[in-house]
Amino acid sequence: MTESESVKGPGVEAIPRVFSEADLVSSKTEDAIYQRITPEGTVRGKDPSASPALMRRLYEQMVFGRVFDEKASNLSTLREIGTYAPGKGQEGAQIGMVNALESGDWYIPMYRDSAGMIAFGLPAQQLLQYWGGDERGMQMPDGLNMLPLAVPVATQLPHAVGVAMARRLQGDKAVALVCTGDGGTSKADFHESLNFAGVYDLPIVFCVENNQWAISVKRDRQTASATIAQKAVAYGFEGILVDGNDVMASYEATRYAVEKARRGGGPTLLEFSTYRLGPHTTAELVSNKLKSPEEVAEWEKRSPITRFERFLQSKGLLDAASKDAVTKAAQARMSEAVAAYRAIPPLDPSVMFDYMYSALTPVLAEEKAEAFGGALSQEPAPAEPTVTGGKPDVNIRNALNMALREGMKGNDRMVVFGEDVGENGGVFQVTRGLQEEFGRDRVFDTPLAELGIAGIFVGLSLGGMVPVAEFQFEGFTVPAFDQIFGHVARMRNRTRGRFAPRGVIRFPYGAGIRAPEHHSDSPEAYYSHTPGLKVVIPSNPYDAKGLLCSALLEPNPVIFMEPKRLYDSPKMSVPEQQYAIPIGKAKVVREGNDVTLVSYGAMMVPTLQAAEALQNDQSVSAEVIDLRTVSPLDFPTVIASVQKTGRIVIVHEAPRTLGIGAEIAATVADKALDYLKAPVKRVTGFDTVVPLAKLEDHYIPSKDRVVKAASELAKY
Repeated sequence: MTESESVKGPGVEAIPRVFSEADLVSSKTEDAIYQRITPEGTVRGKDPSASPALMRRLYEQMVFGRVFDEKASNLSTLREIGTYAPGKGQEGAQIGMVNALESGDWYIPMYRDSAGMIAFGLPAQQLLQYWGGDERGMQMPDGLNMLPLAVPVATQLPHAVGVAMARRLQGDKAVALVCTGDGGTSKADFHESLNFAGVYDLPIVFCVENNQWAISVKRDRQTASATIAQKAVAYGFEGILVDGNDVMASYEATRYAVEKARRGGGPTLLEFSTYRLGPHTTAELVSNKLKSPEEVAEWEKRSPITRFERFLQSKGLLDAASKDAVTKAAQARMSEAVAAYRAIPPLDPSVMFDYMYSALTPVLAEEKAEAFGGALSQEPAPAEPTVTGGKPDVNIRNALNMALREGMKGNDRMVVFGEDVGENGGVFQVTRGLQEEFGRDRVFDTPLAELGIAGIFVGLSLGGMVPVAEFQFEGFTVPAFDQIFGHVARMRNRTRGRFAPRGVIRFPYGAGIRAPEHHSDSPEAYYSHTPGLKVVIPSNPYDAKGLLCSALLEPNPVIFMEPKRLYDSPKMSVPEQQYAIPIGKAKVVREGNDVTLVSYGAMMVPTLQAAEALQNDQSVSAEVIDLRTVSPLDFPTVIASVQKTGRIVIVHEAPRTLGIGAEIAATVADKALDYLKAPVKRVTGFDTVVPLAKLEDHYIPSKDRVVKAASELAKY
């Protein structure tokens, strides 16, 4: 089904042209379905051109997929593995599609694709290991271009888009194939992924295994479209409806889509009409009883394995003896896989710490030592850069632009993308001039789709690029949080380091510019509370450039929050050569003896003003610490200062409850209580949303509020 088929010829009409369902689909869905072998085993059209060897392989893989599925379901019932998602009945679609891929192509499965994953190269015992609750099961073998299972439905789709984009940027001909179910097509991930793929004309094949049920919701309650395949028309590419219980049709349709993508023909959406004969998962059996016995019986007649057996028998490629041999071989292989799974040594529980980052953070190292013993070894912190001078009167926006430009010059795999970052240069002009210098392939605008931006960030990184994604404002990151929390932060751990995203997610944050609602928040606590991320917040141009340079080199994903109130001021000299400020290292920006003031980002301005006022008006000597990184926090620098002053005030713009200040206060109480001469104070935003312009100044912590808190401690 193509775009041209949906448009009637030109002509003068009395009313505007109105599209209808009839413009997009055949009068009967069954007339449009691609089928090569009927349920009776007869051929539609010419005989398939597949070789006998390929046909035997397809059959053997389907049989093993069924044997695996039944055994895994049994093991789940016996509690030898945990919850399992059966794929019984869907073997034809899965085996057909993966056999259409070539060496170097990427397969991004859904959680029900056991048959496909094993056929693509994942050892069966390793898949059992995953369902048995061991992350090592998703540590893909070297050279196997398959991403791990994504439990949140359809969230793997934008990863495939990013992978396809990465491979094309690197000049190879690899194709990405990604699967979801009919339920997944209702997700925003589906829409945004197909939209991105169509806009960029990417080498990707979207496969929808329409098994008629999403837990208890029937296909006709997911969408009013007569088919799912026709949705491709709206995104500007082809859609094909395939009999998913016909392995040969599945193979041929996928091969067509893969070859088209490889030669630059763009995406294809394949809808495989199939049926889930088993339950949604082994933990949920009630919904399976909603299927009528007549419906199940009808689909059992269309079994992909039985159908292909009849075809092979009619061609003299299978008889009773060879069929029995295939079944016995599959059962023997499964027995070996189960034995291998049972023989896997138990996990050392301390490894739960080892894959959150490329190296243990100080807090993780401490927690690991406390929980499981062993020496608490810490690598020395990288040295602070000593470069000085340079370009005068640089503000933060220009310092960040300098860092991005240097990063792109030094690494041709670095790409900058996001909303209006190209010719426009970003709404705050941080990416100004980069597209002109580095081209539209490396600096590009995206559709207005934050979830998709974060999702392709994952795929670009796993595909070998260093992505730098910009979100226009902090409030716009909320739709992307599903991807950031579920995949950007967790992929390294999920795959035991086999796939480890890196790159930088940038966005302006904070109040002070009289912006509308959702443009003035401070969400750093959300990201700092998410294991797997590092969160950086500069307060001046020199640090902004040095911290972004470090973030671009960091082997872990970095959330880089830019205080929009400081984009233009202060200004200072910024070295034009590259320099890196260590991530995770705070800086004492003012020495003092009476009270410690801790802050970061835009709040460094009132904090430093307060320190000056305390000294001038009350002779109170304040030591000021700029955290610069809020995850991981540099507790040693803070504790050392508290041990000297005996008092601490923590200042941040975000709401007080469960903020960065609360964590610092708790750690100071835990590690420096004996040094405290007064209670810990916090000066923060209130536990409200940020007010609009008329009340904004009353929400933001001020110099006077900081002075008042510090004065109370000094007199305590």
